[in-house]
Amino acid sequence: MKIIKTCKVKLSIPKERKQDVFETFKQYNFALNYCVDTAWKSNKKIINKSRLHKLTYYPLRKKTNLPANLICSARNKVCDTIKLCIINWHNHKKASKPTFKPFSAIQFDKRTLTIKNRECTFSTINGRVKAKYLLGDYQKKILDGQNYEFRTGTLSYNGKDFFLNITIIKSISIKKPKVIMGVDLGVNNIAVTSTGKFFKASFLNDKRRQFAERRSKIQKKGTRSAHLLLKRMSGRENRFANWVLHNISKQIVMEAKRVNAQVIAMEKLTNIRESARRWRKLEKHKVFLWPFFRLQRYIRYKALEEGIDVWFVEPKYSSQRCSKCGHVQSSNRKGSNFCCKACGYRVHADYNASKNIAIFALEGKSPSWAGPCKLALKSGGLILH
Repeated sequence: MKIIKTCKVKLSIPKERKQDVFETFKQYNFALNYCVDTAWKSNKKIINKSRLHKLTYYPLRKKTNLPANLICSARNKVCDTIKLCIINWHNHKKASKPTFKPFSAIQFDKRTLTIKNRECTFSTINGRVKAKYLLGDYQKKILDGQNYEFRTGTLSYNGKDFFLNITIIKSISIKKPKVIMGVDLGVNNIAVTSTGKFFKASFLNDKRRQFAERRSKIQKKGTRSAHLLLKRMSGRENRFANWVLHNISKQIVMEAKRVNAQVIAMEKLTNIRESARRWRKLEKHKVFLWPFFRLQRYIRYKALEEGIDVWFVEPKYSSQRCSKCGHVQSSNRKGSNFCCKACGYRVHADYNASKNIAIFALEGKSPSWAGPCKLALKSGGLILH
């Protein structure tokens, strides 16, 4: 099996070539918006790359100094973006005409980008630019690894530094599934495993509340200095949340390794925001703040690197079902307490849900498996045939 991940590398670009890079960003952004205007005019939006190529390639060759491959890159990026808008319309979601802001990331291919262990070269409006990497230990480990295959990359600029986001493919071998560990995600508890490990959300929720209160006070002032302060603060909360999620996902994978689990089972949380719109305002706000998908993505790629597979199951009735006898009733759960009305089983509601998620994964196992499977629990394990 192959996994795809991104390695973000900071670049050191020579001072005499920075102006060429800035001008490439400017013209690439112009090409993006020109392609959007062309594709968005007709009643039936253009998402066919060959058709959009005929309408935009030669005009952009005259209007810009971009290499041919970067014009094709801009066209492909626009087609993919408009296709996503159409998918959202089919799913009854809102989507408006895309607008690319200055310094939108430049997508390179193998012809326009050469990736090496400690440097890279990429195409601009004025020939190729050679840039050295400024690496940390994490980036060095990936770039020096023998099992990684480098594909494409994107160049981005955050107003201060240039970054190359390198797409990496790694071949991994998945272990034969014999033990499954369930993971339930929530607002009060970030994650709870079927082995009884709880990850509290109070620390992150408190930090987010502090960020929100501070932003509100600064916005009320409405001065230029307040606006500049908000600009400097932008991204700080997101970086903190990412740090917390990375740590939690790593601990969950380590817990799976500790109990020798070959599969981590989690809930399918697609369209959770749309479902939450019917909830009370406070609960809806909490769900909208929570990056459930991001945490699942971190768990998945960290688990796959360790040879642990990740399955997603339908979470229907996972919080109402008794993991001991299978009785389903809405009154079984009250807040964080779970008490089965049929057998009297009492346990924390999130822990009960994590066990149900693992059971759902076991019940939906492939018929090609041989022998019984084991559910990883706090008290050891449960074998289900």
